[in-house]
Amino acid sequence: MSAAPRPQPVRRLFFSLRLALLFGLGGIWLTLTPLWVGFFWLGVFYNLALAALGATDAWLLRAADRVSARRELELPLSLGRPNRVVLALTPHGGFPLQAELRDEFPHAFKSDARRMIASLSSGQTTECIYHLTPLQRGSYRFGALVVRFTGRLRLLVLQRRFPLETQVKVYPNILETKKHRLLAQRHQLTQMGLRPVRRRGTGLEFESLRHYVPGDPPSKLDWKASARCRTLISRQYQLERNQRLLILLDSGRTMASRGMGLSKLDYAVNAAMLLAYVATQQEDRVGLMTFADDVLSYLAPGKGSGQLKEVMELLYRLQPRPIESDYRRAFLTVAQRLRQRSLLVLFTDLIDPDSSKRIISQITPLLRNHLLLCVALSDYEWGDLIRAVPQESGDLYRQAVAISILEDRKKALAMLAARGVLTLDAAPADLSVATINRYLKVKRAALL
Repeated sequence: MSAAPRPQPVRRLFFSLRLALLFGLGGIWLTLTPLWVGFFWLGVFYNLALAALGATDAWLLRAADRVSARRELELPLSLGRPNRVVLALTPHGGFPLQAELRDEFPHAFKSDARRMIASLSSGQTTECIYHLTPLQRGSYRFGALVVRFTGRLRLLVLQRRFPLETQVKVYPNILETKKHRLLAQRHQLTQMGLRPVRRRGTGLEFESLRHYVPGDPPSKLDWKASARCRTLISRQYQLERNQRLLILLDSGRTMASRGMGLSKLDYAVNAAMLLAYVATQQEDRVGLMTFADDVLSYLAPGKGSGQLKEVMELLYRLQPRPIESDYRRAFLTVAQRLRQRSLLVLFTDLIDPDSSKRIISQITPLLRNHLLLCVALSDYEWGDLIRAVPQESGDLYRQAVAISILEDRKKALAMLAARGVLTLDAAPADLSVATINRYLKVKRAALL
């Protein structure tokens, strides 16, 4: 059996580089003793004075024992986005100190700051802020906060480990939902790239009556109300609510390819989370099904914040599987469990016409009762590869292959569109906004 790792000491005091150099300088006096005996006594007095200064610095560093620390996280953490972390130190008496902070965050996170420097004064809380970008969903553990303190003389260093261990979960991109909520309150959703959707639109639900405005179509006129009021009256409609949306997430091998730190499934999960949030705000019923070679999870469409939390929990645990997806089993499950007409949003990867044929061959029963939107994630590097100026013959060959792959994708999407499937081909970085805009477009057109 291997021995358990030794716990690191909570408090350590050691020489600074400055003190080591100063002691080295004192050794020079002693080496000159053969030339003159007075150098020996100069070296002794020098080192004694240096030791006294070191003892004074150790006494000043006692203030570090009266420092408290805390770590503040914006929970839950969001995948692929910079999450704000605040480290706060508060001295409770003593002399001013300099502090160097190093946080023990999970290795799967990318940080914009490894070490931070802070000046501490008694009774004043000093905050150091940095950002962490999680690259995978799941459960992770933060370790201790390690702080090295130095006093005014900077001869000694006191290292303290603050036990701030905590367990955290990395969810899909929750920050986008918070951003959407804030911008929606300010009527600034265009800053996210979202096209505005008017609630008084071409939907099928009657909302109210109003006076006729030039340009209103004749079909909107309410002739009975116009006769009573002796003026033209138009009907106003709002986007239909209480519609059903089922998100289908392909978790097969093609969704495992990675780029810019995240997998295609990660981008699809982030887009699905934002789509579920926006649909909930539109008062639609939202459900989720994940599948690979088998159905991994199924959540029937529902409303409210509780339903949104269940969607988030299912997405939090989802990981790609190195196996071909079984569309037949997935679509059969939807046909059996979801009888009422719904909008189905399928996140998958279409590499060539053969992959679309596998979907088309199993999709006919769904199209009888449901409206399907197929969201295909384009590959990360093809666009840059095609636009790059070739430097050698190998580059030309790779560009030809990339162009061929993109043409196959267009054919695959065209085959789906010919069968009545709505299609969306989006780059991973633009996936969330493109999906939301397409969903709102479907609602504006009242296609359900």
